[in-house]
Amino acid sequence: MGKITAWQSWNEYRTYEQWTTEMPKGGELPWALFYPADYSIGASNLGIHYIYRLLKENGIAAERFFSAPIPYRSVDADTLLERFPVITAGISYEGGVDTFFKWLHGANIPLNAEKRRAGNYPVIGAGGAITYINPLLLSGVCDFIVLGDAMDVMPSVAYCLRKYSTDGDREKLWDMLAENPSVLVPSVDIKNGKLTTDKKIDRAQPIDEHYPACSTWITPKSTFGNTFLIELQRGCFRNCSYCTLPACFGKARHRNSEILEKTITEIAGKIKFDQVGLVTPEAGDYPEINKILDLLQKMDKGVSFASLRLDRLTEKMLDAITRGGRHSLTVAPETGRDCLRTSCGKRFSNDLIIEKLKLAKEKGINNVKLYFMIGLPEEHDDDIFAIPELCRRIIETTGQSLVISAGPFVPKPWTKWERHDFSGLQEIKRKYAILTASARAIGRKVPQLRLTSPKEAEEEFMLGWYGYDESVMYADEIEKYGNRKKTLPDRSRTLLELKKFK
Repeated sequence: MGKITAWQSWNEYRTYEQWTTEMPKGGELPWALFYPADYSIGASNLGIHYIYRLLKENGIAAERFFSAPIPYRSVDADTLLERFPVITAGISYEGGVDTFFKWLHGANIPLNAEKRRAGNYPVIGAGGAITYINPLLLSGVCDFIVLGDAMDVMPSVAYCLRKYSTDGDREKLWDMLAENPSVLVPSVDIKNGKLTTDKKIDRAQPIDEHYPACSTWITPKSTFGNTFLIELQRGCFRNCSYCTLPACFGKARHRNSEILEKTITEIAGKIKFDQVGLVTPEAGDYPEINKILDLLQKMDKGVSFASLRLDRLTEKMLDAITRGGRHSLTVAPETGRDCLRTSCGKRFSNDLIIEKLKLAKEKGINNVKLYFMIGLPEEHDDDIFAIPELCRRIIETTGQSLVISAGPFVPKPWTKWERHDFSGLQEIKRKYAILTASARAIGRKVPQLRLTSPKEAEEEFMLGWYGYDESVMYADEIEKYGNRKKTLPDRSRTLLELKKFK
């Protein structure tokens, strides 16, 4: 690799970072840990916090990289990417894979594993939430893919890479890594586009209460501001038809509330932060949520909820939001009609939505963002007209200012609706036109409209169903053209291969 970025420094970002624990210095294997998004978003992702800390505690000289604002120098020391023999990425969703591949290509790193081996380029690995859903999307590029929860697997991976750093035998490394049932090594495990060895995605791995469930560093430059993040729960007991959570991430597992309370208290005693971000699929489902909220009230700390379900929204939660000086709320009705919402798996009515938002208004919540999906199975135009009608009722009852955030339904592997079709660009645009005209006709306090690009949704749909063959083609197109052509996935074949992961 040549010089791949002009001189820029992350020094300003480093000066804002407060560390919740003293991190080990140095390490014996330079390791670039990449998150495919802006620093502000990556700093708000607990997965990267966990893996970075774990690598450092295992004696790895890990340094953090982000796609922006300085893409090829580390946050930790402004080190150039070209100095790292190991590069791994933590990827949450399909779009992150696209960013990762293009980032590697921009660094002049071949996307083909055999070309990297022949040219002694860095070893490339990946993990993260996307591997629960479709690890095959990564398989055309990565030397290895850590499946599911990486916490128990990474020490073994680090051991293999240390061995490789001394003998330099890439094929031996692949064989060593492939021995782990939770590590997918495409050059070993995939032949003729098909998975040929047994691999495992543990979708309900017990939570290790001994490992910290919180931010490794805190910074006001994160998406949530100067916020201390703490994890309450993994998985979900609900079974929403469109959602990957129940099928991909397993049943709900809750962290011990006493340990969480102790952690919050200890960190607050040595670091100043404005609020606590509660990371969980649904805050109202955490059994001890009131104990946590009572503690934060005593500490006079604001609260940010990663997710709030309307039917579990309580006065105590609303008080926690407004205590931090916030006067906005984000909820997801998904549809404007009760029957379609029930088919999604959300069994609450429009009347309940209005009742809860009226309570929110009484607590000082003046602004509400509402998430809706367009193009759901068995959806009709009447369902689209129902969205502005629900918003009109909310405005007339509460006087709140609304934002309608609408995006296309994207069928994902493992979900109940995995075999349903994506509506397509023209149909989504047609329904967007209905929604836009109807929303403008509300009259009083017309809601703001924020519509997800149909092309972005189509891209997400296609990438989500890429198997090994499509992933290889995808990488080739990025290297040839700098982007990807519209390669259609063979969903049936991909689904058949994905079902092999136990």
